[in-house]
Order: sequence, then structure tokens, then C-alpha cells
Amino acid sequence: MSSTQWSLIGEGKIFIGLRSGGKMRHVGQVKEFKLEVSEETKELKNYEGGGGLADSVSFISKVDASFTFASLSTKNLAMALRGVDTPVTSSVVANQAQTAYAGGFVPLDGIGPTSVAVLVAPNAWQATTVYSIGVLVKPSAGTHFYRCKTAGTTGAAEPTWKTDGTDTTDGTAIWQDMGTMALATGEFEINSAGIYIPEGSAKISATGTPIQVSYTTTAGVSIQTLVSAGDEYRIIFAGTNFARAGKPLSVEMHRVKFSPPKDLSFIGDDFASLTLTGTVLKDDTRTGVDISAFCAIKMVEE
Repeated sequence: MSSTQWSLIGEGKIFIGLRSGGKMRHVGQVKEFKLEVSEETKELKNYEGGGGLADSVSFISKVDASFTFASLSTKNLAMALRGVDTPVTSSVVANQAQTAYAGGFVPLDGIGPTSVAVLVAPNAWQATTVYSIGVLVKPSAGTHFYRCKTAGTTGAAEPTWKTDGTDTTDGTAIWQDMGTMALATGEFEINSAGIYIPEGSAKISATGTPIQVSYTTTAGVSIQTLVSAGDEYRIIFAGTNFARAGKPLSVEMHRVKFSPPKDLSFIGDDFASLTLTGTVLKDDTRTGVDISAFCAIKMVEE
């Protein structure tokens, strides 16, 4: 007796678009795509003796579609996280006021800052003013800044500031030369989200130092998460059955609503993936004899 084994190893592309219409987008690599059917059973016990059931009715209570995306594009992330993805152009930021701390991180706008310049930004020196220890000032001219080393009252005229690392006497106050206001490139670290000031910085205090940061942001995409209601999607799998010599195979789901992902790993030892589960809902526009309002599978056998 002859028999035919209908094995299935699917491969192909998945396209997703809004159910309301518009572009069906290729979502990139998908590691796994499967349907999960839940059944609910109503049972009537046999009350006339002998045990068992007098009747039983089963029906499909829910159909879910599960996708594991290997392509974590901004579009896929925005769809999964019910967000809005917006292109962001490169921009120049000049003299942005911040407070820096030794051993602390300073977040900057945008992504991937380049051409970063950092200046200590103390207040201007004032005549006949009482200053306490630790206060920073900048002279009316020059590139150095100074820290109050001995508390006191400044003179009526601005002193001649020392720029060789020694102290400047000003009335009863004494000022310590802190060097140039501009931080050298080795005095801070640039990363994708801002700058980091190392521990033990000679210019930046652990209790906070005012700075100005100038930089250029890199063009990219901003995803604002959880700002929109869950949309409904139409999904088409355009694939082949590798186990049947690549014969055509397609699956179409007419109305799918995704749940947000339970987890999304940004740090790990392997390529990150994104698993989404969507509920396959009834599409009332799909009518007719033997026409599914949920999902249609098409394949070539011969």
C-alpha cells in the first residue's frame, strides 16, 4: 500500500499592514511563526447513573498568532510597543546648560553626539562681594576659572589673575587657579546618550559643577513607546514548503491585534529577538459559504 508523507518546513517572508489599508510592510527575518488554537469544552454529566457524560460540546474559544522577529527594526519595535516612530534629523546644540558631577553621567539630547565640547560655566567674578570656600568664578577676560580657597570679601577692582596654577589674592579672598574652562577630550567620555565625567576629575566637583555643552546629534529615529492604542493588522505569510521541494505556501490573517511583548532584551550573549502574540479576530467583511472570517491557508500539494 502506497502512502504520501506531507511534511512541512516553512520558510518565506511575512508582510504586515494596517487592517484599515495602506502599505503591506516586509518585516524582515522572522524565526518562528505559528498559530495557537484554544478549545473550550462544555460537558454534561450523566445524572441517570453509571457515571460518564451525557453530552459534550466543544468549540474554538480563541486563535492566537505568535511571531518571533529576528529583525528589530524601528518599525517592528514601534508596532510591538504601541509606539510612534519619528525620523530625527541631525542638529547642532550650542552651549546647553547642565550640571556635571565627578563620577556622573550627563544625558544629552538626541542620539550619538559628535563634535562635543564641554566648558565649565561659573558665574562672573563680582567686586566687593563675600565668597565662601568652593565657589567658582570666571574673570572678565581669559580662559581660566577659579575656586575660592579662602573665604573672604573681594576687592573693589578685579585682581590680576594667575594662570600658572598658583593662587590669586583678592581682597581677603584667595582664589585657586583651576585651569582652563574648556575640558580636554581626555577629561570626559562620549557615549551614545551623553557624556560621562570620570571619578577624580580635577575640574568637576563630586557635588556638582555648572557646565555648558555644545555638540551635534546624529540623524536617527525616535520611538515613543505606549502612546497609541493597539491597532489591528492584516498579515500575509508568502512562503514555500522546504520539505516539499519549495512548493508554494501562504497564510493570510485578516484581522490581528497584538499584545505588547512580555520582555525585550537589550543586553545578552546572542542576537536579540522579539516575540509578539496577536489575537486573530473575526473579520465581518469576509462572508460566504466556506469562507473563513479568521484565517486562510493556501498550499500546492502536487
